[in-house]
Amino acid sequence: MIEAVAAMSDALSELTSLAGAAAAPSSAQLAREIIAPDGAAAPSFTDALKSALNSVDHTVADANTNARGFAAGDQSIPLSDVMVSLEQANLALQMASGVRDKVVSAYTNIMNMQV
Repeated sequence: MIEAVAAMSDALSELTSLAGAAAAPSSAQLAREIIAPDGAAAPSFTDALKSALNSVDHTVADANTNARGFAAGDQSIPLSDVMVSLEQANLALQMASGVRDKVVSAYTNIMNMQV
């Protein structure tokens, strides 16, 4: 769950930096490659988004597996684990929905910019 939060936070910060760069791009910004702190090339926005969505999908799948196992009568899965995993999946989906709304808002802002 924390990995999903970190991935979504990274995606939001990437969107914020893209919106700032789109507002006043300079030739230096356009020519510069994004570099991670360790010196390696930073992952692309697409890769970060795919990773975050895969994490959300994994969280939902785990919650579904726990709920189905508990409903089938598996005694090794306590109800508290099922409820916690379902709530984590719910929060992950809410976060993904919020990020989606921010992406659509950023896209709309960029498309409405006068050139």
